[in-house]
Amino acid sequence: AMRDPNHKRDYEQWKGQVQFLESKGLAHYHEFIPRGDTYYKLMAVCDFIVLPSVDETQSGTLARIIALNKPYITTAPMEGLTSQTLESEGGLLFTTKEMLRKHVMRLATDENLRLELGENLRRYLEDTVSWEIVAHQYLEAYRLAREAKQSGSCVVLDTEF
Repeated sequence: AMRDPNHKRDYEQWKGQVQFLESKGLAHYHEFIPRGDTYYKLMAVCDFIVLPSVDETQSGTLARIIALNKPYITTAPMEGLTSQTLESEGGLLFTTKEMLRKHVMRLATDENLRLELGENLRRYLEDTVSWEIVAHQYLEAYRLAREAKQSGSCVVLDTEF
């Protein structure tokens, strides 16, 4: 489904192209509202996912893609999308239509790359953003805040670099 009415012409053109490919047996077109079981089932059967965006800073869709270990292609530079793509090494970034086209062709034809990116996402999920790790980080933040409050001092965090 289309979110921005200003993109209606582009959306209709893209939709027509995909439906043409579908008539040739080269693609499948399924329009749906991105919520609920249908959303997850459609993503689960994909070999990879394209997540173009011009306005997302933190993406619930990307979180779901990562949870499914699905290689993906997304827009750069887009704050959260770009940083998670670089950190996870689980997707490809594009800034132009030509880059997007090349990345789609590359992921569509390179199973080993899809497997490598999916494995990178699995490791990222387990080692960086799992519930256990994030919960530990929150507990540590609360502990530091409590100690700072009790002592009247500032919280000092180690820099990552």
